Amino acid sequence: MSTDERAVPMDQASVTEAGNPAKPTGEFGAAMLRRMNESHGDVTDWALDYLDFDSSDNVLDIGCGGGATLARLAGRMGEGSGRVTGVDHSEVACAESRELNAAEIEAGRIRVVCASVAELPFADASFDVVTTIESFYFWPEPEKSLAEVRRVLARGGRFLLVADIYEKDDLGEEERANIERYGLTVLDPEGYRALFSAAGFASCEVHTKAGTDWICVEGVA
Repeated sequence: MSTDERAVPMDQASVTEAGNPAKPTGEFGAAMLRRMNESHGDVTDWALDYLDFDSSDNVLDIGCGGGATLARLAGRMGEGSGRVTGVDHSEVACAESRELNAAEIEAGRIRVVCASVAELPFADASFDVVTTIESFYFWPEPEKSLAEVRRVLARGGRFLLVADIYEKDDLGEEERANIERYGLTVLDPEGYRALFSAAGFASCEVHTKAGTDWICVEGVA
């Protein structure tokens, strides 16, 4: 990026588009991820309240982005033998996550792996809890990717899919424009239930928050 490009101020929408939310790249991607660490905080905290964590849990966060969710997960687990693993297919996201969580990585409580949800580099039944925050929109072949999540979950393990928009009659025009612009996968509650069932989850519960467009889909392996 040239000095002239750095000097041109950009609004958030332009930074997001330049940074590529599907697979963050470059300095714009890093800036977008740092902003999302803050902007996704409220919906993340709301959704994680639906999970109970044990200090020995092995936890996976898919699409770990800028790394803030990894820190939240480690904090909720407390001290113990458990570990949080972050996965993202963006090298920029992995770098941001590692920088933000450097101390916990050094202590062995967090690790970050660059990989795609379509082919997770983990053995069957490796994790007690899997989360994904604001990333499902971009997953390739959603049903197959969800089946891959199901594969790495232990029997009775829990998967939490969190998004700040879902399909409903009163979804705003701006949100619909973004769905079209970025080709996002956005479903209604019944659509999520059907998808989780097809992917092999034993049960699925959907939570929404009144006064928002937030959705949290909780699947049990």
